[in-house]
Amino acid sequence: SVLFVDDDPILRKLFARTVRTVAPAWSIREASNGETALRLVEEGNFDLIFMDMYMASVEKQLLGTEAVRELRAQGIDCRICGLSANDKESEFLDAGADAFSFKPFPCEARALTQELLRVLYGSGEMPR
Repeated sequence: SVLFVDDDPILRKLFARTVRTVAPAWSIREASNGETALRLVEEGNFDLIFMDMYMASVEKQLLGTEAVRELRAQGIDCRICGLSANDKESEFLDAGADAFSFKPFPCEARALTQELLRVLYGSGEMPR
């Protein structure tokens, strides 16, 4: 299952709808901030987490990188992909993320499939 963490509700719905076109069997959960993501991870297992960098929250307002660090500190070992419209790749990788993607995510099926494969496997090809 997949957890998509972003404070923009429209972007969360667009991501879920778009991913379901290429991976209809995936279970997709959403969170609007890092604090909620941490709670959801306590309740269930995820295979892949997409984490936005900057999220508004009435709580502590964890940066995406702070949430990734906390997930890793808790022993969460699933794939984590940082997300941002800005180049925050090194910050996410330093925090423990496995990959980084620029927002917005591709909406065209072939481009989206290639991006998901890159995030999951480090390339645009299925593993053998």
